[in-house]
Amino acid sequence: MEKNQNLQNQLYQLRILREQYDMYQGQLEIINASLGNYLNTKYTLQNLKGGVKEDDEILIPIGGIVGVKASIQDTQKFLLFIGKDTVIEKSVDESIEYIEKLIQQHKEQIKSISEIVQKLDLNIQGMSQSIQNSYSEKPP
Repeated sequence: MEKNQNLQNQLYQLRILREQYDMYQGQLEIINASLGNYLNTKYTLQNLKGGVKEDDEILIPIGGIVGVKASIQDTQKFLLFIGKDTVIEKSVDESIEYIEKLIQQHKEQIKSISEIVQKLDLNIQGMSQSIQNSYSEKPP
């Protein structure tokens, strides 16, 4: 009876570990998607830095598969949306610097969460092996 209770506890702990693992994996996916967006933004800003003049026509994505043609009005200042209702104006170099800080923060988060995921994975493997060993033991 005590062995069954111990096994039930191990199974419960394994389920908790797997849920945590899945949660952190989901966070990694979100952060990686955001990082990709910041990297694309940085690349675009670098391209705009030297290759765009006022009144040049560009294509601006407005969502999904839809874009709109627009003309550049100011090649020196860019608007950064840094909060829900907060927009700041910065030069292209300042904008790139700001984006680089965000990229670095994301990379640090990815490293930290990846370490947690790796530890959880090892714990899951160990717990799974322990449970498997418990099942394969022959009753007295």
